[in-house]
Amino acid sequence: MRGPRLHFLICRLIVPLWLLAGASYKLWERNPKLLPPPVLNSVLALDPFIWLDGAAWMDSALRLIVSTEFILVGVMLAMPRLARPVAIAVLALFCTILLAVIVPEFQKGGLAQAWKGSCGCFGASGPNPVIMLGIDAGLLVLALLARPRPATVALPRLFGLGSAGILTLLAVSVVSFVPDRTAIVIEDAPAAEGSKAADALPSSTAVDRAAMSTPTSAKAWPARPATAQPYYIPDFNNWKGTRLDSQEIALLTSPAPPDGINSGTWIVMLYREDCDHCHEILLNHFAGDLPIPVLAIAIPDTDPSAALEMPCGQCQLRKLVKGPDYVLTTPVLLRLQDGVISEVVTDHADTDGINRITAR
Repeated sequence: MRGPRLHFLICRLIVPLWLLAGASYKLWERNPKLLPPPVLNSVLALDPFIWLDGAAWMDSALRLIVSTEFILVGVMLAMPRLARPVAIAVLALFCTILLAVIVPEFQKGGLAQAWKGSCGCFGASGPNPVIMLGIDAGLLVLALLARPRPATVALPRLFGLGSAGILTLLAVSVVSFVPDRTAIVIEDAPAAEGSKAADALPSSTAVDRAAMSTPTSAKAWPARPATAQPYYIPDFNNWKGTRLDSQEIALLTSPAPPDGINSGTWIVMLYREDCDHCHEILLNHFAGDLPIPVLAIAIPDTDPSAALEMPCGQCQLRKLVKGPDYVLTTPVLLRLQDGVISEVVTDHADTDGINRITAR
């Protein structure tokens, strides 16, 4: 079956429905982390050049991507002459993006690492990229083999063009009028969740215990907000010189940071438990006695089965509250002086920056 029947089955039925299912799921979830890392990174990179910023830009970008996919579905359904080239182009693009995810991971750790799909820096979102590549590549081969009936006219028929236009208008209307995600009500977490009290530190620790208590002159940590945004896209480059407790995402720490966080020198690390880059930094810089107190804040969007052992025995451990989507790569390292951020590092390969933050 390599003729018109295969063309109809693959290019006008299966591929459009496959694309429609993915676009509908993205529209339903409206979770930026469902985007493949190369696409998400591209969207984030465009943020400084767009008049919208942060969550507003990400929401608009998501709607634009979903609208484009819906339009392509309409073209494949209503315009037979364009169905095959559109299907081939879409599937080829998907395979290229998936290869951009898989190949670096395969080079780093072989098939097991490639099967995991990423270092965990964006959390456990989306299906396995190797399986997705197999499906998309298989559909691409079938689309290349499919041949439509010989064309009787050079241009798409007016009926098909009108139908595609109607489907496009319907798709854009649906995407445009889907409401924004609502604010998330934060539930109180147990006081001991993910924490390690200062008096539980080993007696041999080099951490200055005076930094663990709040002097009367130190600024108290603000109360946690009652609601949170649906997702957060922090621009850590703009955090330098600001107070940590002025950043809304930092207020979502559960439980609250130690009392002495706004006094003296602290290192704060945002990490994911399944992020191998995070684990490497923790192992290399924070596995022994700590000359500077360290607050390690976990992002709660990881796969528990892929969690790595915490090598820092003296870190103060916290988590961000569950509910919001945290659109950020880990690890993130901050150095605080009396609650003010003096250094920021977001690249695990920035050895000089990491050394500056961890210097005594």
